[in-house]
Amino acid sequence: MSVNLYDLVAIIAYFIVLLVVGITKGRGKRKDSGDYFISKGTLPWWVIAAAFVATGMNTEQLIGQNGMGYSIGLTMVNWYMIAFIVYSLLIFVFLPIYLRNGIVTLPEYLERRYNRHCRDIFAVILLVSYVLLNLAVVFYGGAKLLEVVMGIDIWYGVLILGLVAGIYTMYGGMASASYAAVIQFSLMFISGFMIFILAYIRLPNGWTDVVAAAPGGFHLMQPMDYPVIPWHAIPLTILGLHLYYSCVNQALVQRSFGAKTEWDARMAIIVSGFFVLLRPFVEILPGMICRALGTFDPVFNLDNQPVDNVFPIMIKELIPAGFRGLVLVGILSSVMSTIAAFLNSISTLFTLDIYKKWIRKDATEKQLVKVGTYATLALMLFSVVYSPFIGVIGGGIFNYFQMLASYIAVPVATVFLIGILWKRATAASALVVMVIGIPLGIMISKVIPVMLSAETVTRYSLDNFFVTSGITQAVCVLTMILISLATVPRPEKEISSLMFSLDKVKLPKDERKRPFYQSIFLWWALFVSVYIVFYIIFW
Repeated sequence: MSVNLYDLVAIIAYFIVLLVVGITKGRGKRKDSGDYFISKGTLPWWVIAAAFVATGMNTEQLIGQNGMGYSIGLTMVNWYMIAFIVYSLLIFVFLPIYLRNGIVTLPEYLERRYNRHCRDIFAVILLVSYVLLNLAVVFYGGAKLLEVVMGIDIWYGVLILGLVAGIYTMYGGMASASYAAVIQFSLMFISGFMIFILAYIRLPNGWTDVVAAAPGGFHLMQPMDYPVIPWHAIPLTILGLHLYYSCVNQALVQRSFGAKTEWDARMAIIVSGFFVLLRPFVEILPGMICRALGTFDPVFNLDNQPVDNVFPIMIKELIPAGFRGLVLVGILSSVMSTIAAFLNSISTLFTLDIYKKWIRKDATEKQLVKVGTYATLALMLFSVVYSPFIGVIGGGIFNYFQMLASYIAVPVATVFLIGILWKRATAASALVVMVIGIPLGIMISKVIPVMLSAETVTRYSLDNFFVTSGITQAVCVLTMILISLATVPRPEKEISSLMFSLDKVKLPKDERKRPFYQSIFLWWALFVSVYIVFYIIFW
């Protein structure tokens, strides 16, 4: 396919603006590692909220979840609807502990709560997973869009994405990534809703067609034998996969560490929660509309194609040449914000948890910033080279990402959650779960289908990695309890600030004097109520 001149100009202009904003906002951030890595004490709530949402919207979501929306329907929306649970835990449990203890990297929390070994293991797990899983998937998905829609070779696509995101992240660190995300946040929603509207107006009978074509009906909850996400997979993943993604994910949570105040950090998550309700209109419902269109127009009947083709084909078929560049700019915004977030987080982890701890303990602030810059460059180049090989993976981006992420998430989320809630949890128990958790999850997912009858496995979806991840977490929790009871815990006075207590629910005393309309509890209650109403309506 030849590249339309107007499309090309729009994309080039976007990359230039992004570089200018990123470099401008990054000025003066290279003198201190705290400024460079987390932009400490400078970010207002609206910047954090935009960056939080933009980081969560990536090609695994846009391409993968639209494909799953086409395949399995409305049940995919549960991946957003249960945000009110994990976001509430982040707002009232995790964030106060992180911020009041000056946590910069999440492995640092494990060292202070348990010991150095837990920190080291988690740092390595995060680095490997971010490079081989998160970054690679986002690079590949963004390049796939450019290839299908504009005919740009996938190798050139990943190179372009990597260079632009790498340059402004290397230069300005967290400040550049966060302020650039504000632009990306706006563009991705505008473009996403444009695709939704253009697809919807093609339906002969409007929303009736979508409901009629929806696999499993227009319901959030589906039977136990429903493919991919049966109803019992949802509660089984809340405290594992979803807790990890929202509360223990360095790339996301790090956005809050640069907040001006704790109120800014908490309010940013609440505002993010409201915007999460809009994400299905960009990331799932277009795929469902595509299925409905397929009943009238064979161009959109993609039953015999890979699910990852659904979203790119919708752009190709619905957006006229000359305007695709504008839409792609919005879609690429989600790609760029996520790439920048992970590059920044990876360089932070490598510099502070590996270089400073293992290689050069007496490194100066300037040396740390320089190492972080080089780490960003090296990891970006590695991901650019590696990501095109994801094309050989079958089953779609969503299944690939979620399956591998669930193996990693369960032991890590368990160690954090038990450590925050139970003072008796010991370093020995955390260390064992961190070491055996991933192979244990893989073993359980392989052994259960062999031990039980095919009928039982099918009836309860026991071959579903979301379901087996819940079983794995139960084993991890039991393991931590038994080992903790058999080993000596740290003195309570050493860890009390690192654990949940009711006094941490409230804002610090010096931040409590705000008008009622700025109340965290008021906006949180409204946020939760909206989600509950949606569940009641679409159950």
